[in-house]
Amino acid sequence: MNHRYIIDRVEGNYAIVEKENGNMCKISVESIRGEFKEGDILINIDDEYFEVNKEFTLNQKNKIDEITKNMWEEWFISINIIDKKYEY
Repeated sequence: MNHRYIIDRVEGNYAIVEKENGNMCKISVESIRGEFKEGDILINIDDEYFEVNKEFTLNQKNKIDEITKNMWEEWFISINIIDKKYEY
């Protein structure tokens, strides 16, 4: 099975990534095939190279969007900035 790494940020020639176990490590950007950005999920394609897995990345983005969907509305209601009856 390929391991997954979430790109946290890029510092110089390294992508700082979070491993599945929560540990952070760095990967040389030269070992990443194709374009990538923060939040993308990498998989190792062999002992030397990584690539973005678009399916895993999209699934993770959708999970985060679902979790945070109503977060701001609930916060604004809790501090009475918007009326609870206001419809979007």
